Amino acid sequence: MSYAYALLQWRTVDEFRAHLAKYAPSVAPWAKGVVLHHTWRPTPSQWNGKRTMDAMSSRYESMGWRGGPHLFIVTGSPKVENDGIWQMCPLNLPGVHCSDIRGNNTMWGIEVVGDYDVHAWPDDLHTMVRATTLELMKWRSITVSKDTLKGHREYPAAKKTCPGTAINMDTIRTEFRAYQG
Repeated sequence: MSYAYALLQWRTVDEFRAHLAKYAPSVAPWAKGVVLHHTWRPTPSQWNGKRTMDAMSSRYESMGWRGGPHLFIVTGSPKVENDGIWQMCPLNLPGVHCSDIRGNNTMWGIEVVGDYDVHAWPDDLHTMVRATTLELMKWRSITVSKDTLKGHREYPAAKKTCPGTAINMDTIRTEFRAYQG
């Protein structure tokens, strides 16, 4: 299997929603939910858009991965044109983002750019993460639950703090479910 990399960027959730509307949800029958991560590094201040995405993708490919995480979400980068939602792995293919094969084979991986072990997501980033996650789930008719929206750290084999220890996944699920509602 060749390495799956399809770089796209959407500056807004509205643009992302319009992209999803072009495709039948049946193109991703394997997708049953979302796993949230944080990059730790790079941080938003280190984010350089396409150049950063290409470098990360090259690293994943050199490690023998079949792809990477699906989406990277960033706000607060040095150049505002680099903010938004970035696609690495095509949304119709399982990616590589989780220490548990079930997470890779059944869940989209969303990387929130930055280190969220001490501080929670800033409001604008929080809003974009929530809206992006819910657009994916709406597209596939997935209801937010403990089984369909996870933090990487919630998988038994995880050695990561994703999406950051400052992010309470039970609170996130409750909030996202209320917005879905």
